[in-house]
Amino acid sequence: MRKFILAAIFGLMVISAGIALGRIGGGDIKYEVKRVGDVIFSHETHVELIGFNCTQCHPFTFLTKEQHKTVKMIHRRQAQSCGVCHDGKQAFDLKSNCYVCHKKEGK
Repeated sequence: MRKFILAAIFGLMVISAGIALGRIGGGDIKYEVKRVGDVIFSHETHVELIGFNCTQCHPFTFLTKEQHKTVKMIHRRQAQSCGVCHDGKQAFDLKSNCYVCHKKEGK
C-alpha cells in the first residue's frame, strides 16, 4: 500500500511538472526584423492577461503555425495582423510606439 501511495504521489508530481512547463499557444513567437529590432509576440500576454482565446486570432487574423507567413509592416498599415487590434482604439497604436514591440538584442 505504501508503494502505491508513493507511486501515485510521484506520478502526480511528474504530471504537474509537465503541465507547468507547457506553453500557451506554443510559447512566444519571434519575428526577426533587422533594422529596428525583433518582435516577440507573447501568447501568454494576449491569452492570460488580456483574456483572448485562440479563435479570436486564428485562423483569420493570424494563420496557424502550419500556414505561418512573414508579418510585414504593410499588413499593419492595412489593418491586418497586429494592426487589427493595435489601432489606438482597441489597443495601443503601433504607429507611434515602435519600441514597445521592436527590441534590439541585449536591450
